[in-house]
Amino acid sequence: MVYPTSKQPFEALTSIDERVDYIHNQLADAQLALNQLLEKEGLPPMAITTREVRLQATVPPANGTRIAQPSPLEGRITQILRHWPPGCNALVDLAVGRKDTWILPSATDTFVALDAATPIVNVSEPITKGEELWAIINNGDATNPHTITVTFIIEGAE
Repeated sequence: MVYPTSKQPFEALTSIDERVDYIHNQLADAQLALNQLLEKEGLPPMAITTREVRLQATVPPANGTRIAQPSPLEGRITQILRHWPPGCNALVDLAVGRKDTWILPSATDTFVALDAATPIVNVSEPITKGEELWAIINNGDATNPHTITVTFIIEGAE
C-alpha cells in the first residue's frame, strides 16, 4: 500500500507574502471565533490594540539617568526603537528592559553605544499592564548633553 505524502496547507503558496497572508487569515479567523465564544458567554470581545510607549531624556555631560513608564497594555512588546542623534560619537550608553529583565542588550549590566542611528529590533517579550518599561542612559561625553529616545511598540489588550 502506498500512502500519499502529507503536505502543509500553505505549501502550494509560492511567495512569502502569500504565506504570511494565509497565516494572518488563520489568526483573524481564530480571533473571530474567540470573540463569538466570548459574546455567547456575555463577555466583551477581546480587541487587540497597538500602543507606543516613548521614553526620552536629555542627559547632561558625564551623567546618567534611568527613565521609566508603566505599560498601558497587557500583551507583547513587538518592537523596540532606540535613537541616538548625530554627535553622540558612540559615547552614550543605553540599555532597555522591562521590570527586572534586560531586553537590549540581553545580558545584565551591558550597554550599547552608537552614533546617528535608529535601530529597530523586533522582539516578542511578554508584558503585563502597569509593568515598568525602562531605559538606562549614561552620557560618557564630558562636553555635550545628548537626547536619547526609546520607543516600545506593544500589542495587546487594555
